[in-house]
Amino acid sequence: MTSMKESLTARLQYLLKLSKTIEKRLKKAPDGTLRISSDAERTQYYLRKTSSDRFGTYLTKKNMPLIEALAQKNYDEKVLKSVQQEIKAIEAYLKKCPSDFPEEIYMGLRDKRKEIVVPFKETDEMFLKRWNSVSYIGKDIKADEAFVTDRGEIVRSKSEIIIANTLAKEGIPYRYEYPVYLKGLGTVYPDFTILNLRLRKEFYWEHQGRMDDKGYAEKAVRKVTSYILSGIYPGDKLIITSETKSHPLNMKVVREIISHYFL
Repeated sequence: MTSMKESLTARLQYLLKLSKTIEKRLKKAPDGTLRISSDAERTQYYLRKTSSDRFGTYLTKKNMPLIEALAQKNYDEKVLKSVQQEIKAIEAYLKKCPSDFPEEIYMGLRDKRKEIVVPFKETDEMFLKRWNSVSYIGKDIKADEAFVTDRGEIVRSKSEIIIANTLAKEGIPYRYEYPVYLKGLGTVYPDFTILNLRLRKEFYWEHQGRMDDKGYAEKAVRKVTSYILSGIYPGDKLIITSETKSHPLNMKVVREIISHYFL
């Protein structure tokens, strides 16, 4: 778990780097400021060489590179001001902040003391232990459908073995065919229910393995519809992969999905 101080320090380093980048760019910016006058019919641009130059010199379309550079300069100056203010605030806070934030004190206790103390906020370790302790009954798997994963689970296809083994290799918690209720379908069994511990958020992964089978494809579409009607949306909490006989599951795709959602 990333500590508050580590997060703030990382943010500070990002802002310092951004500040240098903007300052370097502003050194190359043109002199003056841009005034924009617009109405329903047209937009006009003017170069104000000094702050006392109220109206400025009219710029034609031929001066568009200068117009864009002046607009960028104004934007950069505003960003730089905000960045510098935040840098000062973080630096001041880091100087005065406690050595251990409230959420971190429990993790610094000795094991025996942890056993008799209840933290005001559940740690990731506690959350994961509770999540893994849930018992459930999945669907029966016929012997001719059985495939065994690296950690000894029985799944229904070689593609599900690929997904399960990759998740396990990355240390990502998951449940196979954990029941969930969907509107219009009742209780269904997603191929995988996966936990992003950092976000403490569950994702459902449905692998549609026989999309060249018309009957199977129609059921798959109906199932995705039920997920959506139940407030579980593809790309948010629902991950979908598909394959046909001529286009099997791509291992690279599996790795990319896992990296995007869980790493």
